[in-house]
Amino acid sequence: MLADAVAEKPNGSSTRPNVGGDALLSIWKLLMPRLQDIVSKLYRSPVGVRQVFALSRDDAERLPRLSSIAVISITAPERQEAQLEGFTHVLRLSFADVDFTNPNLSEKNKKRLVYAFTAEQARAVRQFVDCLPANITSVVVHCEGGFSRSCAIALGLHHLYGYRVEHERLTHANPSVFQVLTGKPITHLSAGLTTPARSAR
Repeated sequence: MLADAVAEKPNGSSTRPNVGGDALLSIWKLLMPRLQDIVSKLYRSPVGVRQVFALSRDDAERLPRLSSIAVISITAPERQEAQLEGFTHVLRLSFADVDFTNPNLSEKNKKRLVYAFTAEQARAVRQFVDCLPANITSVVVHCEGGFSRSCAIALGLHHLYGYRVEHERLTHANPSVFQVLTGKPITHLSAGLTTPARSAR
């Protein structure tokens, strides 16, 4: 929290008692540059095309509750649901970050394949997106770390619907999640560029 950035003396008084809102905002920008950048983009959504972002669970829970945002929440099977109260359009999924296309899976990950992303969950994602109202300009996909499962879903939405993405942030997308969602291997992508199969909205 922003308030946590202001240190307190042992007697409870702040070492910076006159810190104002502008100073706290500056502290927030320094501590959470990624989140601050996303929030800025959420408030300035592009015209005529939806944008999709892959975030960590912690960052997603901190987002402003804008009516223009839909959320796809991905949690690990052993974790509790993310705290996303205040968002109207939320799809909750639970599956493991395991890649069945990897021929060198460890024994531990082979046991987790039973919790992998399924075709039924892929249909749920597509149905969720297909039914979003026109006022939704941004889709946020989060998983626990924001590096693999969420990136695969975001990349898949770009491929299927033409949603605007941050290609440089999606390089660690889970290949099997992308494949189940789109029906295409992730190598179908060329230098991060795809031809959308459907209109963006």
